[in-house]
Amino acid sequence: MAVLVIASAVVLTYPGKTAESGKMRVVASFYPLYYFSSEIGKDRVDASMLIPDNAEPHAWDPTPSDLMKVIGAKVVVYNGQSFEPWMQNFLAQVDQSKMQVVDTSVGVDFLLSDTVIWPYEQAVRLLSNGPNLTVMTSLTKETATMVEASPCTLNIQIDESGLNHSGYLRLNLTAPDDFRFFVTDPVQFEILYQNGTAITPELVIGHEDRYPAFDNAKFIGLEDQPEGVYYIHMTSATDRTKMVIVQGSGEVGSAGGEPHEHGLNDPHFWIDPISAKVQVDNILSAFKIADPGNATYYQANANALKARLDSMDQNFTVGLQNRTKNAIITTHEGFNYLAQRYHFSAYGAIGISGDQQPSAQDLANLAQKVEELGLHYVYSEPIFSDSVINTIASETGATVLILDGAHGRTGTHAGMDYFQIMEANLQSLATGLEVIS
Repeated sequence: MAVLVIASAVVLTYPGKTAESGKMRVVASFYPLYYFSSEIGKDRVDASMLIPDNAEPHAWDPTPSDLMKVIGAKVVVYNGQSFEPWMQNFLAQVDQSKMQVVDTSVGVDFLLSDTVIWPYEQAVRLLSNGPNLTVMTSLTKETATMVEASPCTLNIQIDESGLNHSGYLRLNLTAPDDFRFFVTDPVQFEILYQNGTAITPELVIGHEDRYPAFDNAKFIGLEDQPEGVYYIHMTSATDRTKMVIVQGSGEVGSAGGEPHEHGLNDPHFWIDPISAKVQVDNILSAFKIADPGNATYYQANANALKARLDSMDQNFTVGLQNRTKNAIITTHEGFNYLAQRYHFSAYGAIGISGDQQPSAQDLANLAQKVEELGLHYVYSEPIFSDSVINTIASETGATVLILDGAHGRTGTHAGMDYFQIMEANLQSLATGLEVIS
């Protein structure tokens, strides 16, 4: 990730309203949030966006000229959930004391990202099969059981019968980035590299509502660590058996590919009208604080915008209710919220972060999925190259339609606004899901 540095000891400031118009200056990270901000503020805000319409937002990084757009803005709006991983370093270079910074993800009901879903699904499968390896922990690193943990997927039953129910497990990891494991509670653990350095896991998840089988488990991931031997030291107040699920596969997400940077949750919630209403409320709250004199005006505009989102939700519900297919294949895994809201499945060739490319095997698997599900249509997305989905189409004879993630206004949708893009998406989905009229 590029780190933008303008000046090492200077915090940049600028008036919060444009001198010419007196309008409140608002900067949004990308198009949907720019559109929501513009609709709430209308003629009383001067809104702009950082990421251009035709840019792939997952791979975009700001430049010094982008920082100049933010200097002195009264409100800065971003999506959150690591959709803009550069945002915190970016904003650290401006004076935020008189600025409202809006993380629009606050209050959204998130879906897990592919980085988390895949290991959980593998763990559920492994738990149902029972342990396939039983080891004894020991009191010292020198006598600890060695497990060759990569590449493999193991359900390991650990018997801690030593003093204080404490012991070590040795793991030989050739690909730590791909390593995910679950440790049942109650247990304390620490992870040491072979040279004795303590490792802080990049990924630690406790309770997860969507996977009740792991209510008392910790889900741990190691990121950006060297290959070699790792020691897991576990200590418990009881002698109960701990269960560790080790996932050593490089597969990430529904289509595989290399591990990539994003958060624990899928950040593409603006595509879902109900989640978008939460984003609207978050923007509205910031507008009221930044410009209280126009609070009533902003509230009325936000109410009208949310009413349109409710209407769009109803249109999707009615428009897709008589479908004869229940799945879509897309270029990019950015439609999970839409799929969950309207009760169909979505499979993407490119993962959630958009910065990975599918392998030949991934494409073959998706082509097989088209055949298995009896799909006659697949979907390209304007912001991405058509080559991936065209390959699947040529292998299966499927027709390519457009499904737009509404990251920006580009391609055949360049002249449309957010609602027009979503209406086009509804018509495209009705065709692909073969809705009976």
